[in-house]
Amino acid sequence: MFKSIIKNGKDVVGIWQRIPSPIVSEVLSLTGVDFVTVDMEHGPVDLSDLRAIVPVYKKAGIPVILRVASGTSMFISKVLDLGVDGVMLPQVNNVQEARAIVEASKFGPLGKRGVGGACAADHYGDMNIKDFVQSENDRVITIVQIETEQAIRNLDEIIGVEGVDLFYIGPMDLSQSLGLTGMLDHPVVIETIQKIIDKVKERGKSIGMHGTSVDFINFWRERGVHYFTHGIDSVFLKQGVRDAYKSVRLP
Repeated sequence: MFKSIIKNGKDVVGIWQRIPSPIVSEVLSLTGVDFVTVDMEHGPVDLSDLRAIVPVYKKAGIPVILRVASGTSMFISKVLDLGVDGVMLPQVNNVQEARAIVEASKFGPLGKRGVGGACAADHYGDMNIKDFVQSENDRVITIVQIETEQAIRNLDEIIGVEGVDLFYIGPMDLSQSLGLTGMLDHPVVIETIQKIIDKVKERGKSIGMHGTSVDFINFWRERGVHYFTHGIDSVFLKQGVRDAYKSVRLP
């Protein structure tokens, strides 16, 4: 189970999918990535796209995390019923927002996720409700993003929320919040990221972040991070084609 891999601190690296196509999902599922995060915050992916994308990853055995654009309970129920392995909420600034995503993504007693059943996640009714509720609470990964000064001020309270499985640092938005947009090697940014990592790990919880480069990933892996996203499908597509055509064009 992917959640146990994360909680045991095993190194994993996944890619972002923003192109709303199951064909892209098929291609990515053949690459050896540890997981995929489908991006509804910045990408054009809609709920209807997920109905085609998620089954591709489920069939391939690739864990699929969904970064949601909305943390409303009704929306979270819809996407979890599709069988995604986890939901990630961006811009979590306080304990109330952290609790809300737990309530939306976990069944009781941890949360208040609506019990519908007869959906993709329970193989359309093959599981009894008791087993389904337990297996979903065991399986579904709830992730909150720490990427603002406000979140840092409230960090101790946010980390204390039961039911959050991973705290994910968004380094770009964090640097912007600190007035140092994109300056990921600035001492203040480095010190702030390390502070977040240390606080999360002190509480025995899991930490992740976006890795902007291989060197960046190696730097933070040595400092306690084991869960990374790296690269975006559209960027890799553009860069791959650009590099290929540079190599075949005559001077």
